[in-house]
Amino acid sequence: MLSGLFLLGPAVRKPMTDTFVRELLADHSRNPRHYGRLSEPDLQWETENPQCVGPTHPEGDRVAVDVRLSEDSPPIVEDVRFTGEGCTLSQATASLLAEAMVGTPLDEVLAWDGAFIEDHVGMDLTPARLQCAELVLLAVRQAVAADDRTGSDAGD
Repeated sequence: MLSGLFLLGPAVRKPMTDTFVRELLADHSRNPRHYGRLSEPDLQWETENPQCVGPTHPEGDRVAVDVRLSEDSPPIVEDVRFTGEGCTLSQATASLLAEAMVGTPLDEVLAWDGAFIEDHVGMDLTPARLQCAELVLLAVRQAVAADDRTGSDAGD
């Protein structure tokens, strides 16, 4: 199932094993990177996935994201923080993707797709699991759509 999948790092590509994937997701779930809130973020949004319910998250998955952007054109994600609750996959992927966002141009982050997410979590995802995994990215996209500077309004 995992043959051909690799952990993409700045200088190294390593084959991912089932054990490594489980350990990676467990670590990011128990010790999330970029967890918390930013003071005065440029973008902020909260989104939910009510389809994924469990004993620890009976209302479904929830992720709130704060993003600080550079003044560059296109802007670069300088910092990102998230809070939330939900399944291991939604929270671990929020941590993994938040880590990957820092230093990345916002337009590149907005172009990330299911294949990018699967590469970062190290496994193929069913459509239902992809909904869990992409929650933080969906929050960033919704924040951009609602940003007053773009002239958009996500509430329409």
